[in-house]
Amino acid sequence: MQTLSRDGKKLAFVGKRDGVFELWEKSLVDGREAPIIVGDYERAYPQWSPDGMRLAYTRVKPFTGKEQVVVWSSESHTEEPVTTLGDPYQVVCDFTPDGKGLLISQIIGDGRKEVWLLPLAAAPHAETSARRIISDPAYDLQQAHFSPDGRWIAFTATINSPQAAEATLYVMPASGGPWTRISESKHWNDKPAWSPDGTTIYFLSNAAGGFFNVWGIRFDPAKGKPVGEPFRVTSFERPSLMIFEYPYAIALSVQQDKLVLTMEETSGSIWVLDNVDQ
Repeated sequence: MQTLSRDGKKLAFVGKRDGVFELWEKSLVDGREAPIIVGDYERAYPQWSPDGMRLAYTRVKPFTGKEQVVVWSSESHTEEPVTTLGDPYQVVCDFTPDGKGLLISQIIGDGRKEVWLLPLAAAPHAETSARRIISDPAYDLQQAHFSPDGRWIAFTATINSPQAAEATLYVMPASGGPWTRISESKHWNDKPAWSPDGTTIYFLSNAAGGFFNVWGIRFDPAKGKPVGEPFRVTSFERPSLMIFEYPYAIALSVQQDKLVLTMEETSGSIWVLDNVDQ
C-alpha cells in the first residue's frame, strides 16, 4: 500500500516491520525515508491531499479490530481523528479535489461495501455527516478516485458473492448519475488511477494471463466516455519480478512521469539429500 504526492516528490507507504504495519515516507528527491508517526496503532491505506501537505489513512487499534480515519499534517507532524473509533473496514480512497472531504469505502449493515463522502469539517465525528456516493445491492464498491478536474469518479465493482472472481472498472459523474463501464467484466480489473491530465485511466488487470500488469485506456473528460481499446503498459511475466498476486494488497500510483507499483520477487529450489538411510 503506497501513494505518491501529486508533485511526484514523496511516497507514503505501509511496511510490516517487527510484525507491525507502519506508515513511512520516502523522498524521491534525495532517497531519505523515515516513519511518519510512531505509536500504538497500525496504519494503512494512505492518500495524499491535493497540496501534498496532509495524509489521510485508516488507523487500527491492535487486538480490538476497531478502526478510524485520521489525517496527519506534514507541518505539525500530528494526526487528528476524522471519524470515531469503531467497526472495521473504513478504507480511505481519495481526497476531494478541494481537499475538504474524503472518499472512503466502508462496510454497511448487510456486509456490502459502499463509497461514502466524509466532510473533514465534521471531524472528529465525520461519520455523522457522511453522505453515500456510490451504492448497488449487487456489488462491493471500492477504489474510488476523483478525476483531476473533479467531474468524474472512477471505481472498482466486484460481484457481492464469495465466489466472485471478477472485478470491473466504471466511471460515473461526481455529481451522481449512471455508471459507464471502462473495462471488460470477465477478468480482474482493479486499482484505477487517473493520469495528471485526466485523459487516461491506468489500472491493474490479469487480462493477458495469470500475471497482473498495468493497462491503460484513453478517456474523454468532456463526454465521460472511454476512447478506443485498453492498451498494455507493462509486461511482468516471471515470478522473479511480478506485480503482487493478491489484489487487496496491490497499490498503483501515477503522477507526472512516475508510476509506482507493489512488486513481488519469488524463487524456489529443488534439493537432493544424500545418505538419508543412514
